[in-house]
Amino acid sequence: MKLIISFIFVNLFIFITTLSLLSAASSIIYDSTGNKLLRGIPYYILPLLRGSGGGLTLSQNTKDACPLNVTQESFEVNNGAPFTFNPIILDEEIIRGAYPVSIEADVVNPCHGSNIWKVTTATAAKDDEDDLLTNIKHKKKKDGDKVVSVQIVTTGGEFNKPESCFQVVEDDVMPGLQSYQIQHCPFKCGTTSTDLTCYNVGVVRDSDGKGYLGRTDAIFPVVFTNSLRSSSQLMVKVSTSSQPGKLMRSE
Repeated sequence: MKLIISFIFVNLFIFITTLSLLSAASSIIYDSTGNKLLRGIPYYILPLLRGSGGGLTLSQNTKDACPLNVTQESFEVNNGAPFTFNPIILDEEIIRGAYPVSIEADVVNPCHGSNIWKVTTATAAKDDEDDLLTNIKHKKKKDGDKVVSVQIVTTGGEFNKPESCFQVVEDDVMPGLQSYQIQHCPFKCGTTSTDLTCYNVGVVRDSDGKGYLGRTDAIFPVVFTNSLRSSSQLMVKVSTSSQPGKLMRSE
């Protein structure tokens, strides 16, 4: 009986805390043209700073690797893939700052699975470049190898699950320029954890310079461009990188 009461109390605490955070965060998120960011509308997610690569997209390390990785286009002229934002707790059409949302790719998925983002732990032998950031679950680690892990963002998530719980917050990295930071906030979705930590989501690069979206300590300021109003990219193709390099740094 005590265990049941304790479980109810923890869930009530999380619920009240989440609602308090939501009510405190009433700022509206805007796209790059000053319009409100809307539920279900596809947007390109682009870096604020020029010269730091293109928009976010989806890619595979090998032809049949699933789920897909969320990565960054190498060239800033490429917008990448469109993504939609969907509020998780409150049924609203407008995306608000610090409200939990799911983020979903608005493209055909060759893996035939969910397009919802989720944070996945990728592990590999530290000195084995061929294993890092590939579909590790089908590989075995060698005895004695030092293992490294990184939290990357992939498709295959589920709505209102901790691993797929994100938020968008305002970022004032450059005064006068409106930009945002995407964060992973597991405690805001379907969990009894009392760890009220949100983690920045940014670009983690391997030794070949390929950028993977993942949890980092760094700031990655982004802007959102309505893809329905942009004619600069008419078709999105999931790219394949046959030989990922060794993970080196985040930015």
